[in-house]
Amino acid sequence: MSDPASTVVILEALAVPVILLFFYLDGMVLGKVTPPAAFYIAYVAFVSPEMSTLVVVAIMSVIASSLGQFTLYRGFNTESPEFIGIRRAVPYADRLPWIIRRRVGDKRMQVVTRLFERFGGFALAVTNTIPLIRSLMSIPAGMSRYSRTRFLVFSTIGNAVYLVFLTAVAEGIVDVAIFVR
Repeated sequence: MSDPASTVVILEALAVPVILLFFYLDGMVLGKVTPPAAFYIAYVAFVSPEMSTLVVVAIMSVIASSLGQFTLYRGFNTESPEFIGIRRAVPYADRLPWIIRRRVGDKRMQVVTRLFERFGGFALAVTNTIPLIRSLMSIPAGMSRYSRTRFLVFSTIGNAVYLVFLTAVAEGIVDVAIFVR
């Protein structure tokens, strides 16, 4: 039987890569079943990483989420170039955007599309700060062939604000736990 200390060390080592994977999948709308926010908050609250480590994990989480959203954006942007040929190499990869769109639903897509058409990048940044609807603006942004640079800037800003909020919640939980003790 392994000792509990080594189990904790293994869990701490695996926590960050798992959180990053979940943020990437969440950015692609595929990870809505595994909410990365809950894992991130648990990691910050229970592991209590040093501030420098926390900043690095938060930045990497923003990047993972933005990359997931960019993947979704590119999937819906028919003019985007293929860098490594995934659409040709992976069976059914070209169907993924339409599967996601069907999963999101027509009514929700109409609302998201109207918001994006009206507010553009600002709507993208704001909705990236709201749980459950995060990442959905990537679909109309890709379909409208929105500027890749502007997409990445607004997406990253929204994701950064979201991670600041999650970090504050996690730190608040830690402060409450210390106060209760």
